[in-house]
Amino acid sequence: MAKKKFVYFVSLSSNVPFVLKKALKKAEEENEVALFFDLDGARVLDKRYLKMVERTHNIDLQKLMKQAMDLGIKFYGCQMNVLIADGLELVEGAELAGVVTFLEAAYQADAVLSY
Repeated sequence: MAKKKFVYFVSLSSNVPFVLKKALKKAEEENEVALFFDLDGARVLDKRYLKMVERTHNIDLQKLMKQAMDLGIKFYGCQMNVLIADGLELVEGAELAGVVTFLEAAYQADAVLSY
């Protein structure tokens, strides 16, 4: 069976644990997966936010993110995110991208899912 391409667009940080689990499942089935984080969702790409979430919600997002990256899932944060006033202290393995990067991935994808 041919690999399929999935793009997840995440605008709410509260959806990230759910989205990561779905993306991991798709990647384990040997599909190509990319995650784009914008608005509030981009917070999860900030090292400082991940430490706070782990303390307050007892969720190890760093572990889920590492598993995802180890499976080849790509992480992109919006380079124009205005909700994070002091900038992102970007987690290792993630990169900033613009709308063109998202559109290129979305046009090539078999499915684009928004959360």
